[in-house]
Amino acid sequence: MRIKELRLKKGITQNDLGKIIGVSGQTILNWENEIYHPNIEQLIKLADYFKVSVDYLINRKNTKENYINEIFLELNKINHEDFLKCIKDCLIKNIEDRNKN
Repeated sequence: MRIKELRLKKGITQNDLGKIIGVSGQTILNWENEIYHPNIEQLIKLADYFKVSVDYLINRKNTKENYINEIFLELNKINHEDFLKCIKDCLIKNIEDRNKN
């Protein structure tokens, strides 16, 4: 599971995350150490809080949907204006390359 990784990226403690999700900091510690696992409702709360899919949260790999979600999450990190500029620049380059041939 990626709970610890995502929690550390947010810069919050196990106790902080526990309060947000409605469990104790000890429970978060147990999840991170895979002693216990969150139930489906808790997984959904975690995924919603971290803005990731449950598949991503539980590190489920090799599914087309998970692959698309991971790309989407990475693209979401890019500033909106920079993203649009990049697409525009790529389209212009593509058109110019086609016109050269």
